[in-house]
Order: sequence, then C-alpha cells, then structure tokens
Amino acid sequence: MSTAAAVKINSRPSPKASSDAVIKDNQSKELFFAVVGPVGAGSSRAISSLERVCQGAGYVCETIKASELIREWASANGMPLPSSEDKTLEYVGRLQDLGDEMRKSDTTGVARAITKEIAKRRARNTGQTYVEGTPVVPDGKKRAYLIDSIRHPSEIQLLRRTYGISFALIGVVCEETERKNRVLNKYFKITQHGKSETKQIVDEFMKRDSDDPSKKYGQHVSDCFFEADFFVNNTLDDLPDNNRYLDEDLSRLVSIIVHDSIVRPTIDETAMHHAYSARVRSACLSRQVGAALVDAGGTIVATGTNEVPAAGGGVYGESFLHAHNAAADDRCAFRDTPFCSNNREQNKIINELIESVSVLAAAPDRMKLVEAVRKTRLGGLLEFSRAVHAEMDAILSAGREGISTVGTRLFVTTFPCHYCARHIVSAGVFEVQYIEPYPKSLAFELHKDSIELNESEWVAPSAPGTAEYSPSAQGGKAGGKVLFKPFVGVAPRMYSRAFEKTWELKDRVTGEYLLKPPAWGSEWSTLTVGYPEIEATLAS
Repeated sequence: MSTAAAVKINSRPSPKASSDAVIKDNQSKELFFAVVGPVGAGSSRAISSLERVCQGAGYVCETIKASELIREWASANGMPLPSSEDKTLEYVGRLQDLGDEMRKSDTTGVARAITKEIAKRRARNTGQTYVEGTPVVPDGKKRAYLIDSIRHPSEIQLLRRTYGISFALIGVVCEETERKNRVLNKYFKITQHGKSETKQIVDEFMKRDSDDPSKKYGQHVSDCFFEADFFVNNTLDDLPDNNRYLDEDLSRLVSIIVHDSIVRPTIDETAMHHAYSARVRSACLSRQVGAALVDAGGTIVATGTNEVPAAGGGVYGESFLHAHNAAADDRCAFRDTPFCSNNREQNKIINELIESVSVLAAAPDRMKLVEAVRKTRLGGLLEFSRAVHAEMDAILSAGREGISTVGTRLFVTTFPCHYCARHIVSAGVFEVQYIEPYPKSLAFELHKDSIELNESEWVAPSAPGTAEYSPSAQGGKAGGKVLFKPFVGVAPRMYSRAFEKTWELKDRVTGEYLLKPPAWGSEWSTLTVGYPEIEATLAS
C-alpha cells in the first residue's frame, strides 16, 4: 500500500472514528465509464457527450482511447502501422489486427494498458510520481475516466472487477443501415458506394468487428454489448445539433449516479427488468432468457422464461404443484444422467448424415468430423429443445388468463428466434425490444413482410376493433409491421441500484424537499483500500 493510503486508513482520530466514517473516508470520488458499440454506431460521439455531462456535474474528465494505446504498444514492439493521416479502412483493419495481437497471450491485454494509463493520468493530475507496479492513490477530487472503446468481454470483466461499483459500461445502439452508410461515407468515394465489391468489403469489416469466431482473442463486440449498464440510441444523424444528440440521455445516467435530482424508471426499463428477472427461473443447460409482455397502457400482463412445459399449464417452477412434484421432473438438468435433448437429437442427425455418405464415414477422426459439422447450420437447429421459449411462455401465460395480446409490446432479454417470431407476429404483438443479439435467428430473413428492424422506417400494424398503436411513427395503417428494436435506457443489471431510494428526500419534521446522502457515502463509490485494511482499522 502507498503512503497516502496508509495515512488515511491508519489515522487514529480522537475520539475513535465511527464505522461509517471509516468507510466513507476511504471511498473514491472517481467514476469510470467505458463505451461499447458496433463499428459505425458512434462511440466517439458518446464519449464527447459523456465528457460534457460529467464536466457539468463537476468532474474533471480524462479520455482514454484504446486505439492510441494499441498504436503505442505496436510502436514499442516494432510492429508496422499505416500512417494515421489518412484513416482508410485498411488502416482500421490493421488496428484490429494489432488489437488481436495485443490480446493474443492475454485477452485482457488492451484493458491492462487502459488501467495503466488511468494510473498514469491520476499520478500526473494529483502531483504523484508514477512508478510502475506502485498504487497511485486518488486525491478525493471528482474525476471521470472515459474509455473509448471496449471490443472484448474480458476487458469488461477486468475493468468491472478492478473499479467495482464505480464502473459503468455504456452500449451505443444504432440501426445497421445507418452504420453501413456511415462506414461507406467515411471510407469510400460516392462512386464506390453502389458497387457489389464495396458492399462485400463493408459487410466483412462489420462482421469481423461484431464477432470473430476464428479467434478467442479477436473482437467480440456482440458478446460485450449485452453486458452494458446503460444503452443509448445514436441512430439519428440529421438533427440541428446532432453533436449534442446524446447529452440528454447521458445526463440522466449521470444524475442517477450523482443524485442531483430524483430519477425514476421508464415503463420500458421496468418491463425489461421484469424480463431479466424472469430469465433466472430457467434451468435450461444452454441459456437463460426472460420476457415480459406489456399492454398498451404500460401494465405488465405476463412474464415468461425458457423452460420445459408442465402438464396442466405453464412451465416447471411456476406453481406450488410443479415445485413439489420433483419425482416427475424430467428436465435436462434434473435427470439421473443430465443431458441436453437438443444436442442429442442434433448429433443423431449428424451421425446419420455421416453414416449415409461413405466419404464421411471413412474419416479417421469421427469426433473431429462431428465437431466440424456441428459448426454448420445443423448444429444450430432449435426444434429439439424441450423448453418453451420465453416469448412463447409470456404469450401463453397471457392467453391462459384471457388477456388479449393484440397491441402489446414484448420485452425479451435475447433477440427472438425464428420460431418465436412467427408466433409473436400472429399474436398481434406490435413491438419487441431486446438486449442480446441472437445470430442463429432467421426471424427477419423469413418474415421481412411482417417484421421491421429500423425504427425510422416503422409503421405499426392495425387490427380490427383495436386502436392504432404507434408510439414512434405517425399512426398505424393496414399492412404495418412488428418492430424489433434494441432496448435503450438503464439496463436490468443496474436497475435496482439506479432507482432504489437510498437518499433522504425530505426533512422529516418540516416535510421540505431535500437530497441528503446516506451516512455511509455514495453507493457508486468504490473503496480505495482492500477489505483487510478496513477490517484492521475497525478492529483497532
């Protein structure tokens, strides 16, 4: 521990310091924000907005660009890098290669460089001498470190575990068509935009950015995105002052953290929170998914999870009867010998295919061949799962209670699969919001006539005997579509901490409004020392 930290934690005020003072006096006033978004989403715009709103809240801001740290690492290791004067797609691709190399031996390689840079900036701003491997202690001033940007899940884990509750990840949402246009306009001449080879280059570039299945240490933005604490939409690009387009949304996030006003959840945030909570009921061996169905008035009418159906209605784990009928529980996870039914049936098909083709049957390494075939669409077959999907569970739950699903909105933690999509459309759901992508889904490819992915193009459907519903478009009309759009706002993982009442909001005698922080300090502040030091001080 550094000298500065030891003085604070080992100080012996007289009379003896109270427990809450020990905790509060060893809390940092620093915040750490990182941004994640697919290429073209506009992460830099989010960083600029964050800087403005944090400065407005009294924070001194430091922006750390991962791309600059990658260039420095490449230079120090003698790796060639194209000139940054003309940032072509080739230049960005080379940066991606170098980022991969930096993460090759340690997937947190870029994140470790970020933490080192934060320590160096803190030392510079607090008048301390930076010595590698020696802690640089915060000085008690309000500072915000803005990280542009995250490209790998391990980077999130390292930063979240290092900076704890003072860290927040911001996901930048943007419609795919707009992102493609931005990439085209930035890196190609207008005469190249319509060429098939240009479109192919852009598609491959965006695909690699989203997920590089060939490298565990490559870019996996899709896997990072759903771990965000807060989501903002950066699709619109033609506003009068689009440079400040995100300020209002990000000001709300900062207000939640600093408590300069009372902020309460939107209907969308509450609905997604219910969906997120529902997902943990699932015992599926593959993934947990949750859904919440909301009527036109904003009332949550049903929730659902991906789970095996139970005779009599519903799924396992929902009712008293099911919970106490363990002897009849034949779910994949609770059999005498647990196994995934879907995987087993997939493998039966794959083995049948191999046996029916003599060239394949003669392969010397059968298991390697099976693994290779599983990487094809055969390994992505969904229909052999025993579970009712979360979306269907929510829709069926509403139906059992006699609640109409026409004109409802569905909030689901993962993008719906193509099986659920057709039932969602048929049920009369008008809008779906999701967090996690699901690459296996063919929902849009199979139902382009019924599903719209771009909110700016959306016209809501109408149904006989119902009011037209269109919160985003100018009225519905016959032939409208169901909108599938990414969720924005406070993420479920941060919902309780964001909106729970922890501050006193009134004078208990006069009833006058006030904002009084808790005696134990801000719930967003991490400790500057470890728990062994706290224990020692409290015990003395």
